[in-house]
Amino acid sequence: MDLSTYVELAAATDRYGPDEIDDALRTALYGVAGEAGSVVSEAKKWFRAGGSAEGVGTKVGEELGDLLWYMGALCRRLGLDLNEVAQASLDKNRQIWTDEMPDLPSYDSTYPAAQRLPRRISVRFVETDEPESYPVVRMEPLGEFAERYWARTKRKNLGDPLNDNAIRDDGYRYHDVIHLAHAAVLGWSPVLRQLCDCKRKQDLTVDRVQDGARAVAVEEGLSAFVFNYVEDEGFLQGRSHLDWELLKHIRRVVRGLEVSSQPFVAWQQAYLQAFQVFRAITESHGGVVIADLNARRLTFTPAEDGELPV
Repeated sequence: MDLSTYVELAAATDRYGPDEIDDALRTALYGVAGEAGSVVSEAKKWFRAGGSAEGVGTKVGEELGDLLWYMGALCRRLGLDLNEVAQASLDKNRQIWTDEMPDLPSYDSTYPAAQRLPRRISVRFVETDEPESYPVVRMEPLGEFAERYWARTKRKNLGDPLNDNAIRDDGYRYHDVIHLAHAAVLGWSPVLRQLCDCKRKQDLTVDRVQDGARAVAVEEGLSAFVFNYVEDEGFLQGRSHLDWELLKHIRRVVRGLEVSSQPFVAWQQAYLQAFQVFRAITESHGGVVIADLNARRLTFTPAEDGELPV
């Protein structure tokens, strides 16, 4: 049966009239909560009596039907189409739980070579102690990327040396791996565009909006927020997916930027890769990180491994 048709037919058994809006809405809300609890309660009784998972459906089927009735009533009272609610749920979960990455959008393929993000960014993270005895990290460009970077900026290091800027050592001095992951997996990083001097100046609006100071601040703020969020989860150790609330927040933060069109699976992969590298590089106190935009991969090699793929 079509869900919208079910909702229409179920309306015939709704005791509330069209003018009893508040009472009807409260009853529907309480009904959803109550029937969900009944499903759990009946299942508990079944398992406590020694029932198997195969047979529990015979005990909770009626409660599931009552739950559906209240869900339909709630949708009707709120002006929602239950078919659309169901489809949105399928779409959301398909985006979260799929491992299939879409093609990488090209944000700069039509621009001159000097205004494109390098397709392969190789850097060595070097950690040293300052006289004040807190660790500081600098990034040294390597290989072909180093040659291009030096030719454009005449600088030895990529960006400025960083420390944690915190009372406790939390490794935030290595947070540039997040920007490298943004570039590798999403093809996007206003921060790296600024550092590499490859802003898209050919288009004044793109330069101002997508590569400008606000976009840089958004990326830095997003990186700091995600860092703090996942720190409580062991920096995603053993995780294969991000929290739905985190993914929704990410989408809100980048609203208005070109990267806002990226699917959730791409953001998920960016941070899973970023923090896999982060965990390894903080343990090794440095090493080589390669952002490969063609492969959409961020990789790490400890500095002591000798010959390094740069």
